[in-house]
Amino acid sequence: MNYKFSVVMAVYNVEQFVEASIQSLISQDIGFENIQLILVDDGSKDSSGQICDRYAEKYPDNIVVIHQENAGVARARNAGLECVQGRYVNFLDSDDLLSSNTLSEVYSFFEEHREETDIVSIPLNFFDAQTGAHMLNYKFDHGTRVIDLDVEWANPQLSLSSAFVKKELFDSLRFDPRLSYGEDAQLAQQILAGKCKLGVVATGNYLYRKRSSGEGSAIQTSVQKPNWYIPSMEYFHWKTIRFYLEKYHYLPFFVQYALMYDLQWRFQQASFPQNVLSQEEQDEYKKLLFDELQYIDDAVILAQKNIWQEQKLFILSKKYKQKPAHMIRDNDIVFCFSNEVSAKLSSVTCMLEFLKFHGDTCELEGYAPIFPVGYETVEFVLSVNGNLKTYPAVECRNPKFSLGEPILHYYNFRFDIPLKAEGNNVSIFLKVDGIEIPLYRFKYGGFFPLSGTYTSSYYCKNDWLVQASEGILSIRKIRKREQQRLERVFLKEVWAANYQGGRKAVLARCVLRALRRLKHRPLWLISDRVTKAGDNGEAFFRYMRAQHPEIDARFVLSKSSPDYAQMEKVGPVLDRDSFKHKLLSLMSDYIISSQAEIEVYNPFHGHSAAYQDILADTKFIFLQHGITKDDISGWLNRFNKNLYGFVTAAGPEYQSILNGKYFYSDKQAWLTGFPRFDRLYSNEQKQITIMPTWRKYLMGSWNRETDVWSLAPGVAHSEYLEFYNALLNNERLLQAAEKYGYHICFLPHPNFQAHLDLFKQNDAVRFLGNEVSYRDIYAVSELVITDYSSAVFDFAYLRKPVIYTHFDAETFFAGKHVYSKGYFDYERDGFGEVEYDLEGTVDRIIEYMSSGCKLKDKYRERIDNFFAFNDKNNCQRVYERILELEKETR
Repeated sequence: MNYKFSVVMAVYNVEQFVEASIQSLISQDIGFENIQLILVDDGSKDSSGQICDRYAEKYPDNIVVIHQENAGVARARNAGLECVQGRYVNFLDSDDLLSSNTLSEVYSFFEEHREETDIVSIPLNFFDAQTGAHMLNYKFDHGTRVIDLDVEWANPQLSLSSAFVKKELFDSLRFDPRLSYGEDAQLAQQILAGKCKLGVVATGNYLYRKRSSGEGSAIQTSVQKPNWYIPSMEYFHWKTIRFYLEKYHYLPFFVQYALMYDLQWRFQQASFPQNVLSQEEQDEYKKLLFDELQYIDDAVILAQKNIWQEQKLFILSKKYKQKPAHMIRDNDIVFCFSNEVSAKLSSVTCMLEFLKFHGDTCELEGYAPIFPVGYETVEFVLSVNGNLKTYPAVECRNPKFSLGEPILHYYNFRFDIPLKAEGNNVSIFLKVDGIEIPLYRFKYGGFFPLSGTYTSSYYCKNDWLVQASEGILSIRKIRKREQQRLERVFLKEVWAANYQGGRKAVLARCVLRALRRLKHRPLWLISDRVTKAGDNGEAFFRYMRAQHPEIDARFVLSKSSPDYAQMEKVGPVLDRDSFKHKLLSLMSDYIISSQAEIEVYNPFHGHSAAYQDILADTKFIFLQHGITKDDISGWLNRFNKNLYGFVTAAGPEYQSILNGKYFYSDKQAWLTGFPRFDRLYSNEQKQITIMPTWRKYLMGSWNRETDVWSLAPGVAHSEYLEFYNALLNNERLLQAAEKYGYHICFLPHPNFQAHLDLFKQNDAVRFLGNEVSYRDIYAVSELVITDYSSAVFDFAYLRKPVIYTHFDAETFFAGKHVYSKGYFDYERDGFGEVEYDLEGTVDRIIEYMSSGCKLKDKYRERIDNFFAFNDKNNCQRVYERILELEKETR
């Protein structure tokens, strides 16, 4: 048959998605009879291959199925190319979609411009876990046309999934099977070499799935794979360079731009993940990376749209093998390579992060990122109505790194501004080596009350108005009537802009104004996980409902949760992410949770610009969901979370927060004990519970709505699964349990609860699910076995024995998990023995069973010295701490 299109689709473990991809082709308005679909099942382990066969039976004239052993996407596509009969060829990915008009639009365009170009591209838009347009869609801004790449060279085409190519080009071209990443981009550059022109059809639409479930895609997991590094550089980048040098004897700017577009993401990688490349391989990779820069013109580097000027300076410094010269020019400091100005210090962005009012003073905090070239002095100068005051610049956060090298130093400022009723115009200068450079470019952090999205953004606090324009922060007194006028102007802009969630924000702000007049009691919103209670949040909520009815305490939980009805018996429950929940979160005095994901304290995350002034006043108290034993300052530091209260339960834990890189004072770090400890009890029933933690490197992506993690490829054959399946089915262990009268239970981590089919079950081990509370498990258990879980601190709090099994210590501590070593050492500080293999773990469990699971004196002493409190007053201490701070800030 003569097809207008052949679509080659490589298929591998996509049973959740492949039918939708096929259907998007069947429903094309050009008619499916004009389409040849070649499905290449690349050794799928799920039902993907059977799905392909089923469609081939239904459409025998259009669909060809090839089954092969797993060999990678390049070989799969090459196998499909052997069967191509269509006039134009596409490589739709098996989890993506084409809009129904795409092929008809592309065909009409290609037939009209066939002599001008060999390849046609369509816009790429995300769906599923991410929405919006791809950053390279700007090439479609001028509509459907043919782009002369020698003239408009900053229009790279790297995807062949969202492109269409003349069939005859594949008479001599194939994908390079040595590439796992960049195989599209490498071949696209060869195709473009023919005419150096790119057709763009703005009316098509390629829907690119960012997965929220299933295995993570290749791009989503790339940096953890060795093939992302040296092979990609050799067979994509250097192969492309050699090809053009042989063909044209120079590297065209459009090819340079495409290569640099890929390189910029590589330079944004802060460091190498551990256990992926050896030191020699890291050095070889960086040499390939840096040597390539000799073929990239400075103008191409500086034209990149997705990296800061400081990152560009770092890249140029690697190209020239030296840092830039910096010199004073026109009261500025300029950075030069080869006598050309590459950047100016005056273009540094001043990030404003925090703004707090204290009576007639205002505390302003922020930072400026500066490329390090050996300055003698760095200071800030604050100008208030022309009055100048110099402050030291302090580095109080980690530098920004690229491939292990620092490229940005963050200099912080903290100004106490005395306020005058007649008005205050605040400007900030960077003083470097004695030169005062005004910082005109303000950006606003997530906790600052102004938004850069809307020009009429404003903030009112205690009758003070804050606005910003052209590098000046204006703070002045305001009357209520003027505030109302500013609000109307702001709402009008938000409505007209119509950004995502914007018009809902207008409605919410109007309703909020009315509801605030009806509010008569303090409102505290308390929560645990999205779909589960049972943690510090529930314990504190129960306490508040029983002891402090004067507070309007409400629990936040998804209505789909099995705990929802139970929590309603305790007090009012808000359906997570409902309009009512979001509205009340704006009215709340405190948001209190055992979880610290951004959605907890900002349910508008991703489209919160219209609420920025309100969210800046949010007081978020983190109850924690486990003792902080590791260094998680990269996640929980003040600049990332801005916690109003950080609840701790142990002396060493509390000191680690104060002395580590969390940047909290003793006002924000609270040693009160965990609320849930108040509800712990003992009711031993000869139970031994095995409860491991999760592994980030075994997970794919998180679905916010379901609170479920997908799995990464190869989990079923991982060391983690092999160990726990062997332990749960160990005959010696099961026989000893029967002998001593113990029953064994297994409690998978919540992130594995949706994947219980991975574990080999037997009649002798009871599997526990989300319906069982940790509190009840601790009560009935006499011994707990874990690997690294902080949940067992609760168990130890009851003075019961723990065994740690570190069978995968080398991998776990190497950095693949969300682990960075803190103050806690398992051998030195742990509440039980540490075992390192299966047999040792089984031996130790049997030893404890034989002695009635008695806690050893050595570990009792450690427990007594670790916890700050051993009473039932933790909830009360948290409550009292909140009230104390309220009095201090009035």
